[in-house]
Amino acid sequence: MLTKIQSALFLFLYAFFPVTVTAQVARPLGLPNPIKYKTINEFLLAILNIVVQMGVVVVVFFLVYAGFQFVTAQGNTEKIQKAKSMLVWVVVGAFVILGVYVIRAAICGTLRQIGVSCSI
Repeated sequence: MLTKIQSALFLFLYAFFPVTVTAQVARPLGLPNPIKYKTINEFLLAILNIVVQMGVVVVVFFLVYAGFQFVTAQGNTEKIQKAKSMLVWVVVGAFVILGVYVIRAAICGTLRQIGVSCSI
């Protein structure tokens, strides 16, 4: 049976031995980068690419849904008006997404002219 001194020594070594082992490992100073992009510009462009791609999928889905609304209206003027309104707003949304892509291309072109890297 262990005495109080032996158990205290065992507890001390058990608790602090890993600290002394890991304290000798050289670690780089500073915070590591948790994302794979090196600059904020690359990160924002990647987010914009994802948003544009998802937006295109949503536009296609709602174009099909607006067409389905036209087919199921069966001459009902209220339903046809609702389908027309949906189609107009889907086209507006598509132009907004296209505009975002064009603005992004213009900004990247300007950044390249001043010497900053920008990937499209």
